[in-house]
Amino acid sequence: MMAEKPVKFVIFLSLILSLVAFWDHQFTSYLKEFVVLIHEICHATAALFSGGVVKGITLHGNEGGETIAIPASFRGSFILVVSAGYIGSSLVGAMLLRLGFQGRHARQTMILFGLFLISVSVLYSKLGDLAYFTGIFWGVGILVVGMLGETASILSLVFLGTSISLYSLYDLSDFADRLTETDAGILAFWMAGLGPEDLQNEEIPTVVIILGYLIATLWSLLSIGIIFMSLRSSLSHEGHHEPQESLEQFERFPGELSPEAKLWLEKRGVDPESGIVLPPNFFLEPPSKDNQG
Repeated sequence: MMAEKPVKFVIFLSLILSLVAFWDHQFTSYLKEFVVLIHEICHATAALFSGGVVKGITLHGNEGGETIAIPASFRGSFILVVSAGYIGSSLVGAMLLRLGFQGRHARQTMILFGLFLISVSVLYSKLGDLAYFTGIFWGVGILVVGMLGETASILSLVFLGTSISLYSLYDLSDFADRLTETDAGILAFWMAGLGPEDLQNEEIPTVVIILGYLIATLWSLLSIGIIFMSLRSSLSHEGHHEPQESLEQFERFPGELSPEAKLWLEKRGVDPESGIVLPPNFFLEPPSKDNQG
């Protein structure tokens, strides 16, 4: 069950090549919307866990989304919530990859993940919106796959983890073309104490561009590190290791053995003290049969 390292690597590499080859296919567009939804859910989750309030999650249909949230009042909460989109997506992708490769609790993970997507979609997206349909569609699909069996769940976890990890890195690469619309640009404007209204002749201030590049680079390095560590751990995992038997695992015989019983055990290659079966050549000299004196 995916216990061999070469099999894991071939599956992972095949998924990456397939996704890259069909990146602009219509089917992949549905997958991209799903990953964007995960990105927005990570924003919302960070806002909730930091004590903020989530007003809603929307998808725009152009591989873009928006999470309307009010961060908590403590210092740094805004940075946490904005950074959670890319970093959180990398963590989710890495976690799904690890669980899929290890093959542990795959069905339970898929079922819980599906229920989570359905719940978030119902609570934080409007009925009939793209975010609502995307969350319900993928949530129900993931839930059904989790009920089909362990093998289907394992393969789906690897597929979802690969897709989320790959897209989270890809999405970071296009921030330069639309800096003001990306998380890195939003955080750069905030750190510079500026806003979109401060743009002059639609030119982005140099300080915002520099901060944006630094932020995107930092997020990229963190995301790559998270995914790399997960892959390294997953690909080196060879399944459950059976504990090696040691001498301490054998219990001694209860009570004292008589000399005759010890002799009887020794003749049959068993150590009378520990109960361990000894190799035939353990005794240099076989026990004498004439012990009557």
